[in-house]
Amino acid sequence: MERLRAAAWACVGFLGAAPLAACDGRAAALSPPPREAAGAPCSIPREEVPPAAGVAWPLPALIEQVRPVVVTVATLRATSLPDGRATPTSPFGRSAPRVERAIGSGFVIAAEGLVLTSEHVIGDAFGIEVQLADERAFEATVVGRDPALDVALLKLRGAGSLRAASLGSSAPIRPGDDVLVIGNPFGLGPTVTRGIISATSRPMGAGSLDGYLQTDAAINPGNSGGPLFNAAGQVIGIATAIHEGGRGISFALPIDEVVEILPELRETGRVARGRLGISFQEVTSHLARALRLPGRMGALITEVEPESPGSRLGFRPGDVVTSVEGRRVDHARELARALRRSKPGDEVKITYRRGGAERCATVKLERSALRDPPSGRRAPDGRAPTDAEEPPFGVLASDALEGALVESISPQSPAAGHLEVGDVVLDLNGAPVRGGADLTARLRAAGRQDLLLRVRRNGAPRYLAVPAR
Repeated sequence: MERLRAAAWACVGFLGAAPLAACDGRAAALSPPPREAAGAPCSIPREEVPPAAGVAWPLPALIEQVRPVVVTVATLRATSLPDGRATPTSPFGRSAPRVERAIGSGFVIAAEGLVLTSEHVIGDAFGIEVQLADERAFEATVVGRDPALDVALLKLRGAGSLRAASLGSSAPIRPGDDVLVIGNPFGLGPTVTRGIISATSRPMGAGSLDGYLQTDAAINPGNSGGPLFNAAGQVIGIATAIHEGGRGISFALPIDEVVEILPELRETGRVARGRLGISFQEVTSHLARALRLPGRMGALITEVEPESPGSRLGFRPGDVVTSVEGRRVDHARELARALRRSKPGDEVKITYRRGGAERCATVKLERSALRDPPSGRRAPDGRAPTDAEEPPFGVLASDALEGALVESISPQSPAAGHLEVGDVVLDLNGAPVRGGADLTARLRAAGRQDLLLRVRRNGAPRYLAVPAR
């Protein structure tokens, strides 16, 4: 899977006998902002027009037109030392909190001082300051945040009559369309980069939003939360992530996804979504054959949370969801989209396949809640097998808290390129794996048969098809 990281930037200073040395060269000290009270839905200018085929007017004029709506978002966060201590000791013997100042970007969406940015830019900050293009600075409070889409809505204290961005639509965007990115990379100050849309509908991880915009316009740490403009000067996306190992590969959240949730974010401070309580993945051609499906289709369930709507419905790992409310699910991202747009209490009709038979059920969704994925750590007494011979399928495994931990994989074995060291094998051909010895014995017994494995990789469950050679 592509390695991605958020385009945020930070440096570290110390508060104590000396003032904080901020990343932009200014001293800064902010108190914890109180939460902004919920208010009426905001009225946000939006132009539903397609982007121009090229730059609508000379590029410098376009930049001058849109640059005033772009802001810098500076945050203060308390951090811990590597050994777990909350504070170091200053040379004067006094305790001095270690504070990190991080820099991101954002843009004004309403004249009364509403600003959109990325949720990871503000994180767990205890102080937020927003600087406008004219260098005026305002303390900001958090109106709402949505970690699922990585969006945060801020309110600038005392601001008014600000120039607001024009929100366009990301729906008509095509590869090759011109785009501009304006932000504050590395704290250098307002910076403009230009490029094109390289691709649309890019997923970034299982079950995530499927429609990220990919661009070759330079996005760097500090650009997170900043706007992606089309050639008509409308915001069509929010700079979100960069490809860690590549150049000219960056991603933006489509503005249509953000506009859809803005009223709820302003009114309640969060976005309530329906929860089914399942994890799922794409069905590959190899998995389709192993699952005896007629072809690549649906979303393959990899895990069902206990006491969840999916558990009560009777879902099992290995089931394949093929439609929701009568709409076909050809890809896992389509199920993710349907659930993302659902609400708690919605009753949803789902069609799924199990063992070649099609089943239908109606389930009532619950309120979603973020949770940490379960880990597959090795048991304290887990030991690897000591067989001197080549392990079956080239897999050497030991006991884990759940299943078997893959310790090594022979380079020329059938498992090479499918399993990875660190994977925790949970099921083999539909039956639970109970430790390293159990996995080894069952792999040896499988001989030259194809395998269907359910594993936990980086905390997330997934299915793998391992063909015998």
